[in-house]
Amino acid sequence: MSAEQDSVFVRNFALVIATLVGVTVLLIVIANSVFGDMDPERQALAEERAEQNLSPDFAVRLSGEPAPAIASADSGADEGGVTEVRSGEQVTQAVCIACHQGNFLNAPGIGDKAAWNERIGKGWETLTQNVADGYGNMPAQGGAASEEEIRAAIEWMVESETGLEVPES
Repeated sequence: MSAEQDSVFVRNFALVIATLVGVTVLLIVIANSVFGDMDPERQALAEERAEQNLSPDFAVRLSGEPAPAIASADSGADEGGVTEVRSGEQVTQAVCIACHQGNFLNAPGIGDKAAWNERIGKGWETLTQNVADGYGNMPAQGGAASEEEIRAAIEWMVESETGLEVPES
């Protein structure tokens, strides 16, 4: 009798699943027939956004000319491309916080004296170089912030939040 009950259950379950799939397909067909008529303006906007999403942000420079300055969150386009240097706290909130807030992959937490105390002995030059080029689990951040902004972020995370002093190297 148990095998018969199992067979009935499986058959009923398959019937319910097939019914749900059928209803879903029917609703999709109805939605496409009612709302599927896209006007040309909306279609053009969708194509423009798709092209923007697929276009590369940067190009390879073969001519030897310098790359443009890194854009920051506070930079004004109407200032002729001049970028403002972000504060250490702004850089930390924009770039560093994801890993340094929760000790992700052994990243020293903001304000964690013990974790930072192990690292500050290397000095400013080594710390900023490691941040720019990447070190251990940390990916390179040189493209996300300038060297001045990287130093300001380290200064804010270490000196302002822990009270420790990073020695000059």
